[in-house]
Amino acid sequence: MSPRILLVSDIFGLCTGLNRLAQDLAANAAVQIQLIDPYQGTAQQFADEQQAYAAYSTQCGHDIYAGQVLQALQTVQQPFELAIGFSAGASALWRALAGIETSTVKQAVLFYPGQIHRHLCVTPQVPTQVIFGDSEPHFAVADICAQLQQQPAVSAVTTPFAHGFMNPASKAFNEAAYRQYLAVLTRLAVGHT
Repeated sequence: MSPRILLVSDIFGLCTGLNRLAQDLAANAAVQIQLIDPYQGTAQQFADEQQAYAAYSTQCGHDIYAGQVLQALQTVQQPFELAIGFSAGASALWRALAGIETSTVKQAVLFYPGQIHRHLCVTPQVPTQVIFGDSEPHFAVADICAQLQQQPAVSAVTTPFAHGFMNPASKAFNEAAYRQYLAVLTRLAVGHT
């Protein structure tokens, strides 16, 4: 059976950038992918991040999204080898990982979870890697990394890239960083660390 991956989108939802990542992962690792997004599976085409954030805030929001991710994880029929979240989706996944059975997800990778500073008391039940960009507007990344490293199952790193570097829809997208982390995710998906 092919490894299963859960992708939890950022505020852009199901868009060409997320589709590209899903296709690249499937091509590189022969995986099955399940997507969760804030818009219940409706494809989105936002002009920019401001438009995406306005839609996200109106149609979903952080608490509802975290609840949707938790519900999806609690009702899964087969476990995920890897759960991957981006920005708002990473923050939602962080919160959900504290409320699941450890057999549901083997490991998680969270890219630039901008709301994580509000939920530092959360303890994920599975090994979790948190990957930040070089800065966040609401907190000092180095300080949050140090706090997250105190948790036994969490590793946290800072990259030289900006928040959004994995999403081609973001003005911060970085092709080289995308390819670098695609290789990391591919190795994790097939069980090679």
